[in-house]
Amino acid sequence: MALAPDDLIVAPATPPGRGALAVVRLTGAGSLDVAAALAGRTSWTTRAATRAALRLEDGIVEQALVTTFVAPRSFTGQDCVEFSVHGSPVVVDALVRACLRAGARLAEPGEFSLRAFLNGKLDLLQAEAVADLVAATTVPQVRMASAHLEGILSREIVALGDELAAVRALLEASLDFPDEGFHFITPAELLARLRRVHVGCERLLATAESGRRLHEGALVVLAGRPNAGKSSLFNALLRRPRAIVTAVAGTTRDLLLEPMEIGGIPIRVVDTAGLRPSSDPVEAEGVARATEAVASADIVVYVVDGTADETEQAASRAAWSEMTGGGARLLAISKADLWQGRGGPPAWCPPDAVATSVQWGSGLEALEAALASLLGRAPVDGASLTRSRHRALVAACASAVARAIAMAEEGGSEEYVLADLQEALSSLASLRGVETPDEVLRAIFSSFCIGK
Repeated sequence: MALAPDDLIVAPATPPGRGALAVVRLTGAGSLDVAAALAGRTSWTTRAATRAALRLEDGIVEQALVTTFVAPRSFTGQDCVEFSVHGSPVVVDALVRACLRAGARLAEPGEFSLRAFLNGKLDLLQAEAVADLVAATTVPQVRMASAHLEGILSREIVALGDELAAVRALLEASLDFPDEGFHFITPAELLARLRRVHVGCERLLATAESGRRLHEGALVVLAGRPNAGKSSLFNALLRRPRAIVTAVAGTTRDLLLEPMEIGGIPIRVVDTAGLRPSSDPVEAEGVARATEAVASADIVVYVVDGTADETEQAASRAAWSEMTGGGARLLAISKADLWQGRGGPPAWCPPDAVATSVQWGSGLEALEAALASLLGRAPVDGASLTRSRHRALVAACASAVARAIAMAEEGGSEEYVLADLQEALSSLASLRGVETPDEVLRAIFSSFCIGK
């Protein structure tokens, strides 16, 4: 993917398949001329939608709505044309082929957004928000991506960078006049301003975990002993029979992962093999994978069979108490229809354990409410760090500012403080794509869909 492009590219901007309408996007040098040639016109009224008959191959004449944009007033910052055509794949393919014959090439994934970024229409945070908005599956995800596309996170990063740049300029001015004894910033003012920046970084870092969950989906793992009712609970949460359920212990061997939504936050719920020692190599591998899933989970729902005998209850209690790694833990007691009213749940279970019955359909709302409480409110009202890249770069900035503060508190050399400030500024610049290596840009934009 070229990083200084002006050649002509084309791609459908709507998903493949049949629909009422489809959009094909064309951008780059000569795009308006290509559109004019297809429509038998000599010119266009720019930034307007014009009905035109496009003459394509095989005698196809498509009545299209053609919207033209002249650089730099377009999404990509280049001359750009958007064709709205009937949503037949035959029509879309014929239009794309006509553009290819006229000298265009097929756009690579994310190439339209890349051009918008390179031409200063978006910064890298906003470009990532375009991809997030397209991929959003919940209302909070849409709200967060829209806010980031409007620049809410970019503005916070710019404000932090502007403050650091201002402090750096004052320090450099002081160093430029060492013999005259000029000091353009006092030690107290220097520390106060650096501390404000550090607080701003820490405030953003505090959003990283909830932002990651909203972006990626929280990992919720159902774990427990064999035949505890994990797969039945998995199916009940999904409201469909995804996992095989039998009375045979050890039916589930591999991980089963499915997406769902709780409280506006997307989650990835995982059914796992029952946790027990096994000489069966296949089951042992399943147990190993289940253990790894537990270690990486945001929430572990440990499922206990409420009807199990004392030996099995002792094993479940030991596994629950010894469970380490992962995130939050929640205990679910299954098969309540068989034990409620007949002595109650196992005595060792904590009072906040959730009683569930797949047969009665009870306890599911309580379980989902408990999960929603652990997940917390979706962060939609302010800037949040949603990607590991964001978190790493803001953390690097915070570390550099902390070193600068420590050096200033000790009365150290201003040159050392300046070096730390430059590192902090570079991290913020990389966050917005100002100092981002080409290979990183390629990796980011190649994850976008074609036509965006």
